[in-house]
Amino acid sequence: MSRAPRDRNWRAPITAALGGVVFALSSPPTDFYPAVLIGLGLLYVSTQAVVRIRAAMLMAVIWSTCAGLVGLRFVPSVIVRFTNLGLAVGVLALILLCIIQSGTWAIGLGAARALEKRTGLDPRVGFGLGTLVAISFVFVIAWTPAGLISPWPVFVQLADLIGEKGVSVLIAFAAALLASPFVRYVARAAPSTSRPWIAPLLGAALLTLLAVHGAVRMRQVRAAHDTLPTLKLGVVQAAVEARLRWQSGAREQILSRLRRLTADSERGGAELTLWPEAAHPFVLAHAPGRMQRGRRAIVGGDVRGPVLFGLITSVPQVDAGHNATTIVSPDGMVQLPQAKMELLWFGETVPFAEHLPFLRKMFSRAGGLIPGKDVSILTSGPARIGVLNCYEDTLPAIGRKVAKVEPNLLVNVTNDAWFGPTAEPELHLRLSALRAVETRLDLVRAVNLGVPAWIDASGAVRARGSAETEGVMVVEPAIATRGPTVYVRFGDTPLWIAFGLAMVEAWRRRRLSATRKP
Repeated sequence: MSRAPRDRNWRAPITAALGGVVFALSSPPTDFYPAVLIGLGLLYVSTQAVVRIRAAMLMAVIWSTCAGLVGLRFVPSVIVRFTNLGLAVGVLALILLCIIQSGTWAIGLGAARALEKRTGLDPRVGFGLGTLVAISFVFVIAWTPAGLISPWPVFVQLADLIGEKGVSVLIAFAAALLASPFVRYVARAAPSTSRPWIAPLLGAALLTLLAVHGAVRMRQVRAAHDTLPTLKLGVVQAAVEARLRWQSGAREQILSRLRRLTADSERGGAELTLWPEAAHPFVLAHAPGRMQRGRRAIVGGDVRGPVLFGLITSVPQVDAGHNATTIVSPDGMVQLPQAKMELLWFGETVPFAEHLPFLRKMFSRAGGLIPGKDVSILTSGPARIGVLNCYEDTLPAIGRKVAKVEPNLLVNVTNDAWFGPTAEPELHLRLSALRAVETRLDLVRAVNLGVPAWIDASGAVRARGSAETEGVMVVEPAIATRGPTVYVRFGDTPLWIAFGLAMVEAWRRRRLSATRKP
């Protein structure tokens, strides 16, 4: 009872709110990368400064909501673009999104606190476990500590072993260690240890080890990278406005622009030219075979091919279509398209629309697409290309699924035109870098009104193009010869097993300690 006032003081929620705001400052356009550690540290302090589990969950909600409001402030403008709704509704949607998304952190850290009390698990380890649970839920914008700190690639090189989530857990653990001495100030409690400096030293040591390992590993990856064969790719930035894309009268204009830029790409020596997501303005059949001639054709005239391009395909059997990617060869033959597996809610599909018809009216511009299930490898010369469509390059599970069929090059086709001049395209690029590290494959991004880029197998951005001006970027990514990484083979399973063993050991020690008491 004597500690109950700790749950009623205002220091903890203020710390949580400040931590969320600071954490978001790591995202573009502020790009203050140490904010990842500071923000997570303040979250740890706020949750440990309260006694009750539900109070800790509330701190997580406050932290995550504040982080989302700052970091995802581009959402209202997207809502305005996607729907017929106004800015006020867009702001309300942002608030609701942030509150809903905060539930993952509440569940994760609440469960961790409960396990700490039952098993005696160290709170810092519990904080890492809570972070793992929180980031394991899939959202449209799946930002993580590792993703936000990826512009410092030395800190994320363990991703080929433990993935983006594992690196995020280590960063969260280090942040908790660094912040441990500050819990007593927020909790208004006496110091819990005579040596409060030990935990911060351990946190600093962990970060140092991450950086040293990362620097060594990057040097190794790049040395091997320089010995691999390459493929010269031309990346087309067509700069097609979102509204123009869906105007039937503009189709020939768009295709003409794409063909002109493709001819420029080939004159620059490109062996394969990449177009962005859904770039081809006509719907084609979801099947391999010869591409339609005439106004829908890509190759011919000044364009030799091959061309990798995004498109919408029709599936007559179900009266629906796919957001897909394929390659057309110089003879006009089209390979079996790779269909997007994770569709964008309220953009490509409307969830629960069959039960809630009003949602279909609200999101009338959302396409009635269906997800793909299987991975199709696209081939061009020595390249076996695994495609990540749209925001799939931000999802570790999709990256791993594609990498398991052993491509030797990754390509992301996406369209960021809907986001306009916001921070989202830069954030999207940042989150995609982890797919290159997890798979140890070069990743080339073809983006409409976003950031075209070449990310090498170390996670470093080797080249980037203009986000707003049409043009062609020619890059030479490596064609990998190595097999799947440890992460691709085993995923997050070893991470969950490690936490399970930690909880068993903590419980064993508690039981042993209890039996020794007189």
